[in-house]
Amino acid sequence: MERMMKESLEDVLKAMTRLNGHFEDKIKEFRLQGRDGDELSELIKGAMAMKDAAGIYLAWSSHYIERLEKTEALDLSDPLEGIGGP
Repeated sequence: MERMMKESLEDVLKAMTRLNGHFEDKIKEFRLQGRDGDELSELIKGAMAMKDAAGIYLAWSSHYIERLEKTEALDLSDPLEGIGGP
């Protein structure tokens, strides 16, 4: 299951990378067209927000997948396992 989750997360990373590339291409296009500074600024802010949000999403997703792997590896019949007991 974790393998499938990691593969899905990798797919999301690839999609977000493509999306960010499209934003960057549109920003370049707007600059070449001499678009209004406010319009360009708004697009740049949006692209930066998407990049930041994607980074946060991917980091937390990866974190929870790792926690899931650790949780499934615990021997739940031993009440001290995973809490630093003897």
